[in-house]
Amino acid sequence: MAAMSKFFLSAGIGLATGVICFFISVAFLCFVLLAVRAFTHTQMDMTLTYRVAAPVALLAALCGFGVTLVRTLRARTTH
Repeated sequence: MAAMSKFFLSAGIGLATGVICFFISVAFLCFVLLAVRAFTHTQMDMTLTYRVAAPVALLAALCGFGVTLVRTLRARTTH
């Protein structure tokens, strides 16, 4: 029963990490594309931010899930 609660805690933290990183990367990439537009005077495709942010969010969610799961399982075995 305790292992399932650790799994769901890790899944929740992974989901939250993915959502937060998605919006942070979209905001950062919007600023980058606006700066590039200011310097080059070309129209940039702003949908690029969502296409790039999706894999970043997926990777962040998997890392957040994995790190939390390993830390909780390791803490349980050492005590």
